[in-house]
This record gives sequence, C-alpha cells and structure tokens, in this order.
Amino acid sequence: DNSSVLFPTSSGYAFVVPCVCWFPFYAIELLDIRNKCFRMNLCFTPLLVIFRCLAAMHGTSPPVVETTFNNYCLYNTSVIELEFDEKSGKPVKATYNDVVGPAKEFIKLLCLLGVLYSIVEITGYAPFGTVEKTGEGMTWVFHPKHLANNFFVAYITQLNLAASTSGAASTVSLLLGKKTKKVTNNAMLESTSVSDFWGRRWNQLVHGALKGGVFKPLRKHNFSKEISATATFLASGLIHEYVLAVMCHSYGSGDDYFHHEKHYYGVHLAFFLYNGILIVLEYAFIGTVLHKKISELSLPSPVLTCMVIGSALPIAHWFTEEYVRHHIYDGLKVGCPMIVTINY
Repeated sequence: DNSSVLFPTSSGYAFVVPCVCWFPFYAIELLDIRNKCFRMNLCFTPLLVIFRCLAAMHGTSPPVVETTFNNYCLYNTSVIELEFDEKSGKPVKATYNDVVGPAKEFIKLLCLLGVLYSIVEITGYAPFGTVEKTGEGMTWVFHPKHLANNFFVAYITQLNLAASTSGAASTVSLLLGKKTKKVTNNAMLESTSVSDFWGRRWNQLVHGALKGGVFKPLRKHNFSKEISATATFLASGLIHEYVLAVMCHSYGSGDDYFHHEKHYYGVHLAFFLYNGILIVLEYAFIGTVLHKKISELSLPSPVLTCMVIGSALPIAHWFTEEYVRHHIYDGLKVGCPMIVTINY
C-alpha cells in the first residue's frame, strides 16, 4: 500500500524537518542565548534528528537498528552512535575501558588544545605570518605561509571535534552502559585517500547520519554513486551554512535588539562541493592504468596523507575563516589549560 509509505514521508518533509530546523532559532530567542559556542552545540541534536528521520522514512537506517524497538530508541536518542553486535543484534555493553578510555582522550586533547591556543594568544590564527591576497587569480592560496596557517587552524578544528566527541562518548557509555563508536580517527595526519578522510576518519557521527539520510536513499532510487556522493556533500555544505545562520541569528527590537556580525553565505557550501568533486574524481581514477602504476609504487602512508590533505588545503580557509572571524574558536578554548600574558 503506497499510502502507508507516502504519509510518513510527506509528513516528515512537511512537518518534522521544518519544525526541527526552526527549533534552535526559537530556543535562542526564548532563552536569550548569545554565546556562539552554545548556539553551535544547539544545532547538533536537531541535525542528527533530521537525517535519522530521513533514514527512517526511506528505510535506510542501519539494519540492526530496526530489529527491535529498544535498538530503535537507543540509536535515535543517543547523541553519539552506539555500537551493535552483528551476530546478536544487541548494543555492545560498555566496559571500564570504554568509559575511561575516551575520558583520558578528552583530557589529553584538552591539554594539546591548550598548547595550540597558547600559541594563538601570541600570534593569532596565522602563526606563520599573513599573506597578501593580491596578484593574478588565486595564486596566493598556494603560498607556503597560507598553507601552513590553513593546516594549523584545520588541526585545531580536528582536535576540538575529537575532544568534544570523546567527552560525549565517555558520558554516554557511563550513563547508558553501552559502547559507542569512535567519531574521529586522526584524519589530518593519517588519511590515505579522500574517501578515507571523509568516509572513515573525519566526523563519523555526521558521516553516518548523511549516509543514512541522503546517500543511501538516493542509491535506493537508482541514482549513481557519483551523483549520490555529490548530493551528500551538498547536504553537508547546507548543514554548515545552517549552523552559521543559527550562530549569527539576530533577534529582538528596539533597545532589546541583539545583533550578530553578518556572515557570508555560500563559502561552506563551496568548500564541501569542492570535496564532493574530489570524491567523484577519486571514483573515476580508481581502476585506471595510472592508478595501478601508482599503487605498484607502494608509496609510504605519510606521502599519501600529504597528497590527500594538499588536495584541499589551499581552500581550507573557506571552511575555517568564518569560524575565526566570528570568534567560534575563541569560545571553544574556554576550559583549556593555557599560558597567557597577564597585564598588571
């Protein structure tokens, strides 16, 4: 019966998704939330809800999730994805190490962030010096100083993501008694391909949500892998544009008007579309004669990592610059053990 499928799908797109998208704006005005980091965190759960709802509507949730009502509830209510046993179909119970391990990782990453933020206190977010954005075209994006600064800020981004999700994973495992999946896996220093970077190392929480809510539904409707991948990166870009809109939301009127500095739309979207194109090019490259020749060279992993990171590093500021300009990183450094100059 098509109506049994059409109703939840149409109601999801017409009611659930718009309401969830609207909720952070409502909460910000209701509670007068002005801190941009709080605002950014306010987006995470609604975004997970949206894509998990899309997966549920299209029947593309992980198979084990829909075997029991308990699994379904645990999967869809946890802010960190849980690990399920493929044989028994049940959530894996958390051990002592599953709780303490992420907690130790959180503390270690917090200390490392403290070191990097101590450098930021002295140099700003361009520790290798600024580059004049002049000359013909965009040749300045390949300047060594620009590339080094982009790597520095991108690495801070990775550490913030890893620290926050490690802390959340430890908390979830402690409260639910269930083992969680690792969200990040050192993408900036160990990736061996573009698909390895995005598909197995960088933010697996969002990757899983996008895979179930966008990629798989499109593949289910016979779209090619290339089109589905591009659409998934398009959705990822729109997610980040939405997060920026929430963080910079102004509200009120008269003396109560609260205004945030305007942000530029489209830059995050362009960054993720560019990476989507890289993924499609990788799909096309695999299996070619040149790919086989390069594979026979058995290049060391660090060389492959440099090639992968280098493919997007010149325009990495498209992703990080708005966060720097709106002081998002400055808000995230609160709580990190830092060395700062005290003026008497």
